[in-house]
Amino acid sequence: MNKWQVGPVKLANGCDALIYRFCENRKVYIGELKDGSGRWFAREWDANGLYCFGDKVAENPFNLAPRPKKTVRVNCWLVIYPSGVCCKFYDKADAIVEAKALGFALIEINREVKEGDGL
Repeated sequence: MNKWQVGPVKLANGCDALIYRFCENRKVYIGELKDGSGRWFAREWDANGLYCFGDKVAENPFNLAPRPKKTVRVNCWLVIYPSGVCCKFYDKADAIVEAKALGFALIEINREVKEGDGL
């Protein structure tokens, strides 16, 4: 099953493109893209939506595929107060002092989070 349908599509950089067909033999999408001056140029994208001309890298602005999501490590402590409000601390010792004095609960968060994920 193809990831993109025949017809108009948007590129990773927001420009317009048009897919004419998917070539099963070569496993490429065949179409055109519109440059900044409004001219259309014949182009191809591989089965993963990566632009076939120039460097085939995930960051290429002419890819069909959306840009890859960033991943970051979250490492902090949350002090939860009786009112339900929470406060974030980066230092464990500070979080423990605050939790003992005024807190209701202490939660450690130490995990990798992808862009768009919730904690």
